[in-house]
Amino acid sequence: MANAIDAHRRSPLFHRRPIEGEGGAIRMAERPFLGKFILRADSKLVIDLVHGAAGLKLPVEALTSATLGDTSILWLGPDEWMIVTAPADADRRFASARAALAQVHHQLVDVGDYYTIIELSGPRSREALMKFTTLDLHPRAFKVGMVAGSVFAHANAVLWQITDDAAEAGPVFRLVIRWSMADYLWCLLAEAGREWGMPREVPVKGERLTIG
Repeated sequence: MANAIDAHRRSPLFHRRPIEGEGGAIRMAERPFLGKFILRADSKLVIDLVHGAAGLKLPVEALTSATLGDTSILWLGPDEWMIVTAPADADRRFASARAALAQVHHQLVDVGDYYTIIELSGPRSREALMKFTTLDLHPRAFKVGMVAGSVFAHANAVLWQITDDAAEAGPVFRLVIRWSMADYLWCLLAEAGREWGMPREVPVKGERLTIG
């Protein structure tokens, strides 16, 4: 298990620092080392078991999530979910889920080091995201708690809305992205926020950033 944080561990975006636009119109930071587990199973077989192990109900409706404290479960497909936990709880949550599911057919995989999470927030964050995805992100269509996988320019990611647009500091979105694409997506998001004062971020591998 790779969730114990030590001085030698680096996140996919260890070389980036939190950035923001003028007046906090848009803000961005990595949320490193969160525990992340992919669960594949028949929901009817595991819904009660997951509830007992994690303390929250497995979301079975498309594009939804469930959250209790620092633990969330994201619906990724009819038989697939991502469990996201605080770094300090990751090992315990994984062991608890594995024990609870031991008697049913399932797959539970630790993907904590395969993915990272980029958090985008602020009053203009939704508009920035709208620039390079075909998802309908109008506030009436994409609301707090919703989860959807899509392509953001050339990066595949899962978008998850954490707080409502009416929040004082604006909505909060999280993008779950593979390690190999994290730096590209970070720079792409910064580019999308340039009109609101976000600094330019240059991809370490020199990829071309295309918005629109």
